[in-house]
Amino acid sequence: MEGVDTYEFFHMGLREEIEENHRMFFKYIPLKSGRLLDVGCGDGVFLKEAQKAGFEVWGIDFDSKSIKVCQEKWGLKNTFVMSPQEFADFCQKEGLKFDVITFFEVLEHQDKPVEFLEAIKSMLKPGGYIAGSVPNRESFENFLLRKIYTWDYPPNHFLWFSDKALKKLFESLGLKIYIYPIRTYSKTAPLLQIMVMGNVVNRVIKKAIASKEVIDKKNYDELSIFRKVLFRSLKGLRDIVFSFPIFILDFPNKGGTLYFQCEVY
Repeated sequence: MEGVDTYEFFHMGLREEIEENHRMFFKYIPLKSGRLLDVGCGDGVFLKEAQKAGFEVWGIDFDSKSIKVCQEKWGLKNTFVMSPQEFADFCQKEGLKFDVITFFEVLEHQDKPVEFLEAIKSMLKPGGYIAGSVPNRESFENFLLRKIYTWDYPPNHFLWFSDKALKKLFESLGLKIYIYPIRTYSKTAPLLQIMVMGNVVNRVIKKAIASKEVIDKKNYDELSIFRKVLFRSLKGLRDIVFSFPIFILDFPNKGGTLYFQCEVY
């Protein structure tokens, strides 16, 4: 919901649905069951869906609040506050191996990506799969993000990947990777609007439907049906207007996110 902080969505259990990068996993992964580990599992929404699909799910994350959400909201007991290397050491001691290991929007945070991937490989069964996603450094979407926000720089993101850079990293470890770009213009349109016009359009939309400057989940739910429809219509119109130039500018760069997967022997 617009107006609700991103931290709350991902760490306080407000998110209910998986993202497009997760949907790509269910679309392309050839497995329908098996033991799955999600590194950087966050609030566990992806693990919840993977469990529904037939996987035995495990997850690790640095954030204790996220793991609490996994365990208390979704009942995901095999989730732990551990680093990848700590969990790899645990798996070695326990003889624990996985059919598939995922890490969505995690690789760009690693200051030692080779060591990270080696730890991932050590936990896989022969013929197991690696899958995940990273921001595409060549996309217009992420160019906008870097202009507006600072989170795409250290100490948050240590690495920027293009599809070529991603392939080179995996091939250096003897892995053949398949990459599927994800285009998300509806998310990029507000960024372009902010860059061109500041936050004027957002303020107009919010003021048009409520006296409060910020629309959070509570006061959004209190709006009349007419005002909710007006709010969504104005947002949709904004996204259409600003999506067209993004489509033109970003088309050669394949979109803002790169989903990848590979089989490891």
